[in-house]
Amino acid sequence: MRDFARDDSAWADFLISKAALILASVILFAALFNLIASFKGLETQEKLDFLALGFKTAVDEVGSGNSGSDDSGSGNSQAENQQGFQEKFQSGSQDEFRESSYCFSEQEIFRDLPFAGDIKVRISGEYVCLEAQSGERSFRAVKPFAFRVLPFNESILHEKLSEEFGAPGNEETPLTADYSEIRAFLQVLGAEEAVLNPDENISLKKEFIYTKDEEGVSAFGCVLVYQ
Repeated sequence: MRDFARDDSAWADFLISKAALILASVILFAALFNLIASFKGLETQEKLDFLALGFKTAVDEVGSGNSGSDDSGSGNSQAENQQGFQEKFQSGSQDEFRESSYCFSEQEIFRDLPFAGDIKVRISGEYVCLEAQSGERSFRAVKPFAFRVLPFNESILHEKLSEEFGAPGNEETPLTADYSEIRAFLQVLGAEEAVLNPDENISLKKEFIYTKDEEGVSAFGCVLVYQ
C-alpha cells in the first residue's frame, strides 16, 4: 500500500510538472509573438517615416532650387536668403522657378507597406502627415517642411491675394501691402489642411509673390503643393 501511495504521489508530481511546462511554453510563445509583432510594428513605422521624409525632401528640393538660367541679371546669388519663407529675389529672377511632381504609389517603400492602399495623406503649410490603420494599431508620421508651403495652385493663390490686397501679386501687379501683413495672411492660408490622393500625381511648384515699396520691386518664393 505504501508503494502504491508513493506511485500516486510520483504521478501527481509528474502531471504538475508537465502542466507547469506547458504553461511556461504558452507564456514563452505569447511573449515571442508579441515581440515579433512589436518588431514588425517598428519596421512598419520606420517605413512610414521614411515615406513621409521622401515627400518632404521632394518639396524642400523644389523650394531650394531654381531652374533655367542663373540669376546674373539680378546681381544676387540663387542661394541668397533661402531660409524658409524669407527667401527674396530681385525682379530679374521672375522666370526662375522649379516645378516637379510626386506620386506616393510609385515609391517602392509605399508598396511594401501592409496598408499601402489605406494611407491618408494630409498636408498643411508646415508639414506632411501620413496616417494609416493596420489591425488594431494606428501609425502616423509627420515631417515639417523647410520652406513655406501652400496647399493649392497658383490660380487660387493669386485669387486669394487679390481678394485680400487688391492685387494678384504677380510681376505686372505686385502687392503694395507691408511684408509682415502678407506673411501673416499666407500663414493663415497655410494653416488649413488638404487631403491628397496617394495614387495620383501631386504637383510641386515654386511660385514667386511680388511686392513693391519705395525701394522697388522684389519677390519671395513659396512652394505650391496640389493635385
